[in-house]
Amino acid sequence: MSRPEDDPEAARERLRLYEFQLDYLRAELLHLTHERYRMIYSASWLIYRPLRAFEARLVDAATALWRRLGSVAGAAAPVIPAAGAAAPAAAIPARRLLIDVTGTIKRDAGTGIQRVVKKVVQAFHGGESFALPVLAVRCENGRLLTANEFVASLDCPAPAGVDAEVAIAPGDRFFMLSDSWNAFEELAPVLARIRAEGGEIVSCVFDLIPALYPHACHEVTVPRYDAWLRKALIESDAFLAISRTVAEELADFVETRALPQRPGLKIGWFHCGSDIGAGAGEPREAIRAAAAGDAPLFLCVGTFEPRKGQRVVLRAFDELWRDGVDASLIFVGRRGWFEEAVAAEIAGHAEFGRRLHWFEDAGDAELTYLYDRAVALLLASYAEGFGLPIVEAARRGKPALCSDIPVFREVGGEGAAYFRLNDPAALADCLRRFLAGEIAPDPSKALRSTWADAAHRIAHVIAREDWLRRLG
Repeated sequence: MSRPEDDPEAARERLRLYEFQLDYLRAELLHLTHERYRMIYSASWLIYRPLRAFEARLVDAATALWRRLGSVAGAAAPVIPAAGAAAPAAAIPARRLLIDVTGTIKRDAGTGIQRVVKKVVQAFHGGESFALPVLAVRCENGRLLTANEFVASLDCPAPAGVDAEVAIAPGDRFFMLSDSWNAFEELAPVLARIRAEGGEIVSCVFDLIPALYPHACHEVTVPRYDAWLRKALIESDAFLAISRTVAEELADFVETRALPQRPGLKIGWFHCGSDIGAGAGEPREAIRAAAAGDAPLFLCVGTFEPRKGQRVVLRAFDELWRDGVDASLIFVGRRGWFEEAVAAEIAGHAEFGRRLHWFEDAGDAELTYLYDRAVALLLASYAEGFGLPIVEAARRGKPALCSDIPVFREVGGEGAAYFRLNDPAALADCLRRFLAGEIAPDPSKALRSTWADAAHRIAHVIAREDWLRRLG
């Protein structure tokens, strides 16, 4: 059986990805160099220059710290009880699902992870019955408390009363749905009590992008993620991924790298929901104006960062506009990292404010408004954990034109059209064919799961032990 690394086509695609990453970072470097020269020859440089050395020392110190933490985490191994210590109780069937939302309560940046957490918790409190009783919880100073106030803030029925301490019971399954970068240390006393009662720890994994595509990430993210993953593999009895693709990537990654793991590690998956609330209020006038007119409107949703492909989309539209095609493009997404060059290119574009727009802070009502007026969604990412805009657009009856990656095939299915990865010309051709009616993906054939479906799937996998893979 041939190995993936022996496949010439796979090797060519890897080379194309490296070239794309190099080109992206080159553009970013050139932009930042230009900005630096502009500052040098301005009065502000007299203020900024003395801070350069301090900034460099600060970055070096932070990088060294993360490397040390990653090295310590990488050396971790399964804990063996000391002589005479009480052994953990044998795992017993799941009897209750405790959903940890500590990270989202403390750090709600409004990104995809927090959105998933809030939508899943809302679904679990929507009045339906599930395979397990469910309780949203949070950790504070080593104590496990109910998260009633958090649940109430999501505009769904919440248990009455103030947050109270939770008594851990035999068979509890502790689901770390929220981002858990630092949670294993913070939750150590709780996790120990869960295991002592025969319970299990389940971690949610949103993607493996920092491990598989480190150049797509902020410099502090990679060592931080590596430390988390190595710790999570030791401390977790199971992982639930937000797509089958990520679940399979995780299992293959662990086995290929021979990473230390808890014996019998279980890996499963669920799908995110496609139902977004209409939100309160009317869209701002700028959004109404951007969506007005007779030109077909295309919508590109996602945080601005290297892997999302906004430059690919912009290059494709440059080609269309040069050829006289009348079409509008709206970007929706906040600034992420390594986005200065593409952000400056958009802001200085000849079509900006005419047929090109960018909204960094669109709420649910405004996003719904734009979905309803767009002819299609565009996603040009080269790496994703799910592709939430695909299902959100499909829910509004709008097709997606997507880069051809496995997770988009899983989510979009026959309800999306696909173009060659990191290839503006291929996207431009796909757009022309779409506008000419030569391709007409049916959004009803894309994944149409709801957040209630996601909640049911989570409870089912954990209660029925319906795992995709078991390792070790």
